[in-house]
This record gives sequence, structure tokens and C-alpha cells, in this order.
Amino acid sequence: MIKADEREIKLTLTKATTGILIFCGFYQPPFDEGLKLFVHNLRQQMERLTSVLMVTTMPGASKDTIVIRKQPWYFLRDMRRLCKNFQPEAILYVPDASLNELSLARCGLFRLAAGSIPIGMITLQPNSFNMLVRMMLCLWKPDILFAQVVPSNQAPYKRYGIRYQPLPPAVDIERFQIVKGNLEKQRLLRKYSLPQHSKICLHVGHIRQSRNIDWLLQLNLPAEAHLVMVSSTSRFTEKDLKRALQERGVTVLNSYLPAIEEVYQLADVYLFPVQAPNAAIEMPLSILEAMACNLPVVTTSFGGLTKYFTNVPGLYFADTPETFQKAVREALKAPICKTRAAVQLFSWQNIAKILYKELRK
Repeated sequence: MIKADEREIKLTLTKATTGILIFCGFYQPPFDEGLKLFVHNLRQQMERLTSVLMVTTMPGASKDTIVIRKQPWYFLRDMRRLCKNFQPEAILYVPDASLNELSLARCGLFRLAAGSIPIGMITLQPNSFNMLVRMMLCLWKPDILFAQVVPSNQAPYKRYGIRYQPLPPAVDIERFQIVKGNLEKQRLLRKYSLPQHSKICLHVGHIRQSRNIDWLLQLNLPAEAHLVMVSSTSRFTEKDLKRALQERGVTVLNSYLPAIEEVYQLADVYLFPVQAPNAAIEMPLSILEAMACNLPVVTTSFGGLTKYFTNVPGLYFADTPETFQKAVREALKAPICKTRAAVQLFSWQNIAKILYKELRK
């Protein structure tokens, strides 16, 4: 493992001739939010296909991850050493957001460190092509860009010679399953100290105004319904918003839950009110996980959801407070729900195979 310090770094790597170097600057346990979960699941599947060297700049990473220094000069120096020792077939970079000024600057450092080694970038949020980005693309860029939503305008990618490859959604269908009967559901409700005879409306994500949590605060739920929020420990929580939720009687679970699948299994409906494009990844993992557990889902038409899912029984799209409220009441009745069937073919193994194939072209 490489640890950041002020002087030299020591490599404990054996020299390799093949494999993929994956870099994510936010990769650190616990893996309890969209970006980190995406990278962690992807890493596990890529390791079944080839050697993987996982690299981050985040202190506190696990022992199977190399931590290098964040400052540009030291980053370049450390990354150059890694490329020399590991000799990767390709570098796969997963930035915290999208194709923007910061991710392109780091892409330039990868190019200086890696020479002719192919560089791929995965963007999980909409990409920006402002004037500064366009200028930077003339200097450095990824060889191939992967994204989960096909942009309506692909001209900028073609103009700057960026090969574009869409990625399908992915969810761990084996981990996230339908609850095994009412007795198991009651056991889970007791385990998490939730009302035994209530219908649980669930939201999993950061407690931030940017995620349109006001819609949840304004919900006029029927008497038998109870709202539960599971907040990520990886990102900042807005304390005033958390307090407002608790004052409305919402149960807020604000700690890392290693068996998060159990919270989906005890729920009756999953709610996703997010509208701002940069407030979540374009294919929200929490929605896919809820669908894998065959929950009715009420969501905005966020990201690429409507491009992959249409006419799914139990999946409700609502883009105003009024239609969201109405959809929640309909979902609580949920006469027919087939959301699990809609995600059963979306596997992490499939994404890993696409990435590995395209990076080696």
C-alpha cells in the first residue's frame, strides 16, 4: 500500500504486465452512497476479469487500495511510479462528478504520467461543455468516455475525438431480493425499531436541500404510513433539515447500515424526489436496489430512468408536488408490482465486461 507522506513513497507492488488501474479520489469505506458503491461494485467485478490496481487520494482507504498524494506535482510523481511498476493495459478514472474542469485537469496528469496508456473516464452525472472545458479538451482528454445515459447531443464528443460508450444500469440482484414473507418483515421492523403495523415509505440518500427533501416534508401521508430516511455517513448532513424531518415524525437512520438490503425489504414504498441533475448519479442506485426488492417506487423523471424503464407496473413517475403526493397514495395500495422483473438483467458483471472490452480496443 502507498501512504501519503511528505517525502518518498514505498511501493509494495509486484511487477505486472497486464491489468487495469482504477482511480477514484473518493474511494474509501464505508461504501454507502452512489459514487462509492458504483466504484466498489465495479472493482469487484473487474477483478474477476483481470488484475486490478485500485488507487485513491482519500486517507483511510482499506489495505487493498493504494493511497497516493493529492497535490498535482506529487500526484503526477506517484502515478508515474505506479504506471512504471504495474504497467497497466489501461487507466479507468471515475471522477466525483462529471466531465468538467477539475476532472479534465486530472486527466491531463494521467496523460503525463501514463504516456500512451489508454485512459477511460466514467461520468455518473451530466457532462459540461462550457468554454473552459472546450479549451481544455484541445490539450488533454480521455480516450474513451463511459456514461449511463446517452446524451441527446453527441456532437461535442465527436468534435474533440472522444470515443463515447454508453453503460447499462447495474444492481446486485442476488443481494437485493424480495423479503421472505411477513414474519421476516416483522422481524426487520423490530430490528430497526420501526412501527410494527405501519406502511413504511423509504428514502435512502443525503439529507440536503439539493435533493428536494421538501417534497417529503410536505407529504400528507395516510395514518397507517410512516416515513423513514436513511442518510449516508459519507457526505455532509444539513442539520436544520434533519431536525425538520424529525419534528415531522420522520425516522432518520443516520449511521452506516452494512445490511442496507434489509431496510428495503421492510419497506412498502420507495420515494425519490430528486430533481437537480447534480444531486445524484444519473442512474440512482437506491432506485435500482428498491426495484430489485420489488418495491413500488415513486420517483421524478430523473436522469436516465425514463429511457430504461417505461410502463413498469409499480413504478410511478411524478414531477410536481401534487402528482408526487397522488402517486405515493396509489403506490401504497400497489395492487400489482413488477419492478424486480424490470432490473433482473442489469448486472455488474455485464458493465465490467463492456468496460474491459472497450478499454482494450
